Amino acid sequence: MLKVKLLSSGKSLTPYISRVVTGGRVQKAFAEQIGRPAGACVRGKVHKGMSQHDIREAVKDCAPAPGSVHLHLG
Repeated sequence: MLKVKLLSSGKSLTPYISRVVTGGRVQKAFAEQIGRPAGACVRGKVHKGMSQHDIREAVKDCAPAPGSVHLHLG
């Protein structure tokens, strides 16, 4: 997949085309081991009418601790 990105060179932003991987084994491993479980946790805790602060706290509770995640690419 190709995506247009902006390169910051001084004061101007220069557009360029970059190759983006969306179906690679790292992306699939992240989705299976982190993305879907965290998404299910958030889906269970967040409901309509919650404040932005409460939503952020629920998302923080569902996210794995930084540095504790090691993807298994098998």
